[in-house]
Amino acid sequence: MIVNDVTSFKNLIEDLLLLDNVMISIKSENAIAEIKLAKDLPIKIGEQWATIGDENKSWHIHVNIQETYEARFIIESNVNGRNRYSIRFFNSKEGLILRVNFTKMYDSDNNLNQENLEKYENIFTKYGNNNSVFLKDI
Repeated sequence: MIVNDVTSFKNLIEDLLLLDNVMISIKSENAIAEIKLAKDLPIKIGEQWATIGDENKSWHIHVNIQETYEARFIIESNVNGRNRYSIRFFNSKEGLILRVNFTKMYDSDNNLNQENLEKYENIFTKYGNNNSVFLKDI
């Protein structure tokens, strides 16, 4: 794993919020929240917490950025032959904080959507072509 001194949660999440067809999922032991993101969703970064979304609207997410230690670029094979693409954020104890899933990666004929794949690959390239990126608070 390579340390990137300029990558922060803020940098990465802001880039992801510029994209179409992404969804955040947050899982606890007995529940999963899945939020389809609108392009250019507001984000506010404080000293300890990031707020994704508008606190005055129907939903928003608070993320403790001081505990958000690593982002991992994940490509998983599914039983139907499709791949799933996500970026997962972990704390220093390897606990999953949240994941950003890239959606609509295949059309109804099971063909890979090249435009959406390119969005994933562009983010992967921008952050160093590494499957794992350590995050810095800024």
